[in-house]
Amino acid sequence: MATPVLMPKLGQSVENCIIVSWKKEIGESVVEGDLLCEIETDKATLEVESPASGTVLDLLFSEGDEVQVQANIAVIGEPGEDLEGLRSDSVKESPLVEDAVSSAHVAVERAATAQSPVIQATPTRTGLDSTRISPRAGHLASRHGVDTSTIQGTGPGGRIIERDVEAAISAKQPMTPLAKSIAAHGELIAPTHGTGIGGRVTAGDLQAKETDSSSESQIQAIPLKGVRKIVAERMLSSMQSTAQLTLNASADARALLAYRQELKISAEPLELQEITVNDLILFAVSRTLTDFAPLNALFTGDTITEYRDVHLGFAVDTPRGLIVPIIRNANTLTLKGISQETKRLAAACLEGNVSPDELTGGTFTVTNLGSLGIESFTPILNSPQAGILGVGSVNLKPVENEGDIEFIPHIGLSLTIDHQAVDGAPAARFLQTLSQRLAKFDLLLAL
Repeated sequence: MATPVLMPKLGQSVENCIIVSWKKEIGESVVEGDLLCEIETDKATLEVESPASGTVLDLLFSEGDEVQVQANIAVIGEPGEDLEGLRSDSVKESPLVEDAVSSAHVAVERAATAQSPVIQATPTRTGLDSTRISPRAGHLASRHGVDTSTIQGTGPGGRIIERDVEAAISAKQPMTPLAKSIAAHGELIAPTHGTGIGGRVTAGDLQAKETDSSSESQIQAIPLKGVRKIVAERMLSSMQSTAQLTLNASADARALLAYRQELKISAEPLELQEITVNDLILFAVSRTLTDFAPLNALFTGDTITEYRDVHLGFAVDTPRGLIVPIIRNANTLTLKGISQETKRLAAACLEGNVSPDELTGGTFTVTNLGSLGIESFTPILNSPQAGILGVGSVNLKPVENEGDIEFIPHIGLSLTIDHQAVDGAPAARFLQTLSQRLAKFDLLLAL
């Protein structure tokens, strides 16, 4: 009996996943546990393994499709098995998908019983195998005006692939035998008109696949998807649904820098050399927030929920976009513990294997752009959190001391609050207290 492959449910907050790439093709043999495809949530890239051994009978979605969790995405079984009832239409329209299959999916429902799961069949897709075309082939066909309905695909399951379209392009043009032979290898394609007799395409007329040097070829259209799409939606929602106010200040950074230097030269068995200035700031924030409950809170609708423990989020810049993992109960961790947890979570974000549950439940966020030379900025609230702290670079600031002017290193701090939940004065007092504790960081360690 054919075995459906379901889009896994990854955490409580994940409703849809994007299929990044298929690692197997229709007709290919697989063993249980083989990597079948890579998927992307709004937070991480993960792998889906084959639940059974057999043959890939069908891939129900294309690369770039956004699919609901628990929807059937592929079928594993033996050639010739009936696939009725195993196909799904739980796909959202994706700007990346040029595949004709995206217009003809059907639904799948799993009903739990005391004995076994039951799959409820609905009408299947029409013309799937005859109309499926890869995105690259679709793009090439569109560029050359090729009608793909007349092309017989040579890919798995009759899928139309790039070489099929190239062959159709070559067949459209009258070509010399030598030109046909060269074009058949797929490295060069025929232009619309040749220089030979009657427009015949000669070997010298053949072109590389990408020869367009016009201004349009210098423009790259990047569909909004995955993490970038989620960040865009959340930032817009945050700005539209909150009353954001940013307070700027700076803190004397001499104690921070001096303590960081001590850590760098400390004994290796202590494992303190890798603690960064950012770790010191996260430690100070976690200790200060416990004295300012309105800042360690969530604002949802008409309810303010204040937290006793600090679940501290920190922004991580990854190739896939901005990700904010959460340090659970940061106020109970030592400085070394915060540093180790920060590095573990940051590495998981960069590698794309952070757990969705490690990205939810934050009560306050810190974002640091100081390493990029930014002195101050306006961080956008990570809604529904009531506050977010932006950390800037360390710069010399003139300070009067007994009639003399000294240039003392200060670190920039920018606190954005939701003025619906927090008033300006409490927010200012939090920022003031944090600045004082950073300036006397050695004393903060004794609290």
